[in-house]
Amino acid sequence: MPRTGLRSQTADLDTTNTLVSAARFVIQFDGNTTSNGISFSELSGITSEVEVTEYMSSNSLGVSLSKVYGRTKPATVTLKRGVDQDQTLWGWHQQVLRGDPTGRKSCSLLLLDSTGAVKQTYHLLNAWPSKLDVGNFKAGGSDAAVATVTLVCEQIDLENGSGPSGPGGN
Repeated sequence: MPRTGLRSQTADLDTTNTLVSAARFVIQFDGNTTSNGISFSELSGITSEVEVTEYMSSNSLGVSLSKVYGRTKPATVTLKRGVDQDQTLWGWHQQVLRGDPTGRKSCSLLLLDSTGAVKQTYHLLNAWPSKLDVGNFKAGGSDAAVATVTLVCEQIDLENGSGPSGPGGN
């Protein structure tokens, strides 16, 4: 005997709030059409922070404490990837270590699903690798070597399908 009501329940699911599941992450440099970008297996976090400043004022009613926007901290993105023969990330970090002004690069962070379709795109303005950590090698071990990179940037915009949105976006 068929179950009644099942079809109508599944047809009413809200697909606009479906969670994003990413299988891999890619950094693509703006204007570079010859490369597929740098692929990563883990996105440890995207951090954007505004410090809180306390403001104390007094009037005839007494003292009041307000919290207002303070200094903004540069946005950071932390990514991990297996160590391979690709030297792009290492070369980019070396540019920054030498103080090369071309080390600041605008790029896009793509979140890809298991089929390779882009699920979400973040645009990073004037990004550069502030830290590169190539981790723990053990002789005779079977674990893959992993590189962790922390990127800082002046601004991060989330593309909403019709262009950038968020602070500084449209």
